[in-house]
Amino acid sequence: MALPDRAAAGAELVAVPDDWRLLQALSVYRLLLLALLISLLQFGTVEELFEESRPRLFYGICIAYALAALLALFPAMYRRPRLSLQTGGNFLLDVTAVLSLVLATGGVSGGMGILLVPPVIATSLLLSTRIAMAAAALATLAMFGEEVLANYPYFHSTSDFTASGVLGMMFFITAGAANAVARRARASEALALKVGSEFEDLSRLNETVIDTMQTGVLVVGADDRVRALNHAASRMLQCGPAAAGTPLTRWSPALGAAIDRWRDGSAVPEDAIAPTRLGAAELLPRFRRLGSTPEAPILVLLEDAARLREQAQQIKLASLGRLSASIAHEIRNPLAAITHAGQLLAESPALPAGDQRLLEIIQRHGQRIDRIVRDVLNLSRGAAEPQVFALRPWLEQALAQYGEAYPDRRPLLRFEAEPLARFDPHHLQQVLFNLLDNAWLHGSRGDRPPQVTVSLRQLYPRGGALDIADDGPGVSPAAVQHLFEPFFTTTAQGTGLGLYLARELCAYNQAKLYYHRPEGPPDSLTPPSGALFRVAFVAPEAESAAS
Repeated sequence: MALPDRAAAGAELVAVPDDWRLLQALSVYRLLLLALLISLLQFGTVEELFEESRPRLFYGICIAYALAALLALFPAMYRRPRLSLQTGGNFLLDVTAVLSLVLATGGVSGGMGILLVPPVIATSLLLSTRIAMAAAALATLAMFGEEVLANYPYFHSTSDFTASGVLGMMFFITAGAANAVARRARASEALALKVGSEFEDLSRLNETVIDTMQTGVLVVGADDRVRALNHAASRMLQCGPAAAGTPLTRWSPALGAAIDRWRDGSAVPEDAIAPTRLGAAELLPRFRRLGSTPEAPILVLLEDAARLREQAQQIKLASLGRLSASIAHEIRNPLAAITHAGQLLAESPALPAGDQRLLEIIQRHGQRIDRIVRDVLNLSRGAAEPQVFALRPWLEQALAQYGEAYPDRRPLLRFEAEPLARFDPHHLQQVLFNLLDNAWLHGSRGDRPPQVTVSLRQLYPRGGALDIADDGPGVSPAAVQHLFEPFFTTTAQGTGLGLYLARELCAYNQAKLYYHRPEGPPDSLTPPSGALFRVAFVAPEAESAAS
């Protein structure tokens, strides 16, 4: 297994809290050991343990060693300077002090050299492999050097050198074993940190994915309490994230009853659950047990029934649109033949008056069918090529073109702002002309022509809106909810596709078309009349606007 850089020779190790605690424990160990040695000396036991001893020297060394150990404890507690420097300094202190104690107790044969084993182990645990071996070598050389110094110039006994060699072997064995354990522990720690970090990232990713799902996710325990739920579930139940740990029946008794039926083995698909709280959604639940035991929690997946119906409606409308486009293509040729034949028939001078009226009916309804076919084909060609442009010059040019076709229609212009728009200009012209036709068709009151106003305004810092308003009778409350449905019209002259086509073209360009009544003066007690249709544009990107 590859080891982290902590094991590199001579490299500065990354200190962790456990390393500092080990260094502090070593200082405390020294103090306790020296307290024991001084106690033995006070009770006269040192002379009995060692054949050759120097009590006064032994006592002085213990006192000096204790003071030095006490001083070494403070840097370890404050973790300054760095760990490797403190570990090396502590080991040199231990070697010097233990070597002095060995001299004071008659040499290696007295057994005091064994006190260097804990410092060697601590150094091997805290530093790299090469430094651990160097520490063991230094301790061994110190023991041999003490014997040479003690027996110089008469080396009459070889047993002490043998004991020093055995002690040195012990230093190397303990240093190697301790360092191997430390390296394995560090590798395991690094692997655990890596796995833990990856698990935390994966867990956070799962939570993010689940929380951003449109499907509501709810976990219910065997006690019918909510254990966890995502944002969509809290929105559907109108309960908020604080619902975790509370009874499910507090938020939706019908959902709790559905879970009980599922637990009892009911295989009948659940009907949509009506909302019981203000703002809650109509739900379609699905259940799954998270385990094999009856006490295992239940995973509840919640779908918004209204959203599913809307998606089904969109699919249905898309299929209907493709079918309508195919039918429109097939209608155009026979319709053109009928219209052309009507025009030729109208040129006949001997046509009776009654037949002339029937011919006008044919031509009028032929033109209406032609408008329907044209609108359906325009809707089927909905691919947009949006551009970023200034609305005011574009609007002035578009209204000039509209005035050429309808000279008697002159809308009022209001420029409250001069925003940019990101839209397909051809599509926007179709939307504008549809809304203007709609305003003049529905905004009149008897013989009085409507007053149509076209306004530009700023909705938010980089997004604008185009308003088309009239002062007519407005839209009845019953008709408002059907305004943008295809083929819905309140007049015999309309096709019912104008507003639907305009809204779809806005959707192709990421804009929104909606209706509301005009805003009156703040001090007026009479609600304003008329209708207002607003195209809210998407905010163009800064780089697109700059180009």
